[in-house]
Amino acid sequence: MQKDYLGSKARSETFAYRVNDSIYLNITNRCTNDCTFCLRNNGDTAYGSNSLWLKREPSPIEVLTQVEELFFPECNGFVFCGYGEPTCRFDALIETAKLLKKAYPLIPIRLNTNGQSELINSKESTKMLFGLIDSVSISMNASNETEYDNICHSVFGKKAYGSMLDFASQCVGNIETVQFSVVETTITDEDIEKCRAIVNKIGAKFRVRKFISENDKNPEGK
Repeated sequence: MQKDYLGSKARSETFAYRVNDSIYLNITNRCTNDCTFCLRNNGDTAYGSNSLWLKREPSPIEVLTQVEELFFPECNGFVFCGYGEPTCRFDALIETAKLLKKAYPLIPIRLNTNGQSELINSKESTKMLFGLIDSVSISMNASNETEYDNICHSVFGKKAYGSMLDFASQCVGNIETVQFSVVETTITDEDIEKCRAIVNKIGAKFRVRKFISENDKNPEGK
């Protein structure tokens, strides 16, 4: 059911790329959303990286190999964030996180996600992140299921929104940092405050982020 770009624009084997003091991990181009603001609708790269459109999906060992080639002493985090939804390759995500924890036990791992893992995989998938993922950033973007569907166009329709909130609720208390984000240009000030209230009730953090352009090298945009 995932919108699958693999093959349509394939050109790269960039499985890992540096963004300031972090190394980002690009494990798939598949995604269950087709967000109106998504960078990949208009570009090939992010933060000055090589093209993130994949020729093929990498194995966990291939991701680790590129991380080792890129690694630098100041590195302060690994981030699952590329041109797709990482939980669309859940087994590869888990295995890669295990390899990273073994090789770099002191460096935290973040997952940037649309929060639909329980629809993509299973209700039990969230629990498998505990102890491997240190922080989760969830793209929220709306204060209700109708607006979310209008902006994000999930293959799961309106039920994607509630599942995202359930995913976050499970993560809170089991993952050190759980954060929701909204893109400021896609949502009204009134809806931002509605989102903030929802997030506060769940017990997560909340951030309003800027729209990312292809040439934006600011990691705080994601």
